[in-house]
Formats: sequence, C-alpha cells, structure tokens
Amino acid sequence: MINKTITFFFRGLLRLIPLMTFPKLNVWIFRQLGFDIAGDAKIYSSVQIFGNISVKIGNDTFIGHQSVITGGLAKIEIGSNCDISDRVSIFCGTHKIGSSSRRAGNEIGKDIKIGNGVWIGYGALILPGVTIGDGAIIAAGSVVNKNVEENTLVGGNPMRIIRKLSNEEV
Repeated sequence: MINKTITFFFRGLLRLIPLMTFPKLNVWIFRQLGFDIAGDAKIYSSVQIFGNISVKIGNDTFIGHQSVITGGLAKIEIGSNCDISDRVSIFCGTHKIGSSSRRAGNEIGKDIKIGNGVWIGYGALILPGVTIGDGAIIAAGSVVNKNVEENTLVGGNPMRIIRKLSNEEV
C-alpha cells in the first residue's frame, strides 16, 4: 500500500502537467497509485481517479480531460478500445436511504462495468450499478441510470434508447 505522502505527491504532479500532454506518464502515475490500467491507455492529466475503489482500464482506451472516476467500496471496469470524452463522470458510490433526520444513510458502492469498444460523449454521467455493453454509444450529456445493451445508442436525461446499431456500421 502506498503511503499518503507518496499518493499526495503523485496527485500533485498530475495537476502540474499540461492538460493534454504526456498521457502515458499519466497512466504510469495512476498505475503507481495502484490502479490496473493497460500500458497503452491514454489518460489526460486532468483526469481524476479517487475514492476507495478498484479501477481496471483496458488496452487502447482513451479518457478525455476533466473526467472523474470516483466512488466507494466498489469496482469500476472499463474495457478495451473505449473512447471516453471530456468531463465524463463515472460514480459508483451512493447511499442507502436513511431516516428523515438524515436521508443520506450508510454509504454503499455499486460496481460499474463498461464493455469493449464503447464511446461515451462529452459530459455524460454514469451512475452506480450500471453495465454498458460492448459497442454501445452514450450521447453527450446523457445520464446513464440503467444498463445499456451492446451495440445500442442511448441519450438523454434520463437516458433512453435511440436505436440499435449494427456490428458493421460506419
């Protein structure tokens, strides 16, 4: 386990790196922080990954600037060949509903799985407990509050199915 001083150092180093440079260095730093990220992934320096979470990111996956991956007590798995745009938020932490004196009860985590070849548009929000199937497209600004089948284009808030995609669509 990396101590808090080293973690603080690496997080501070990420903030100093220009937004769109050295994506391989960013991957290396996140790997040093204990996240399972493929060596050929591309992650901008302004991406934040934090919380008591397990993160796995596959081969040739891109994550754009100011995206956030966070939550607690859960696992986030992002497949290979994914393109995650800027300002995408992936949250796996939530709360049980508490009493009227404190509605945000005990914290719970719900796993998130994003399949291979997924494209997530600018500013999308991926909520706890969802699975996004292989080859799916999430439109910009969408709020993904339920599972998305493979090869499906979804969009909106809350998201809805726009159409099914073929395997060979260009």
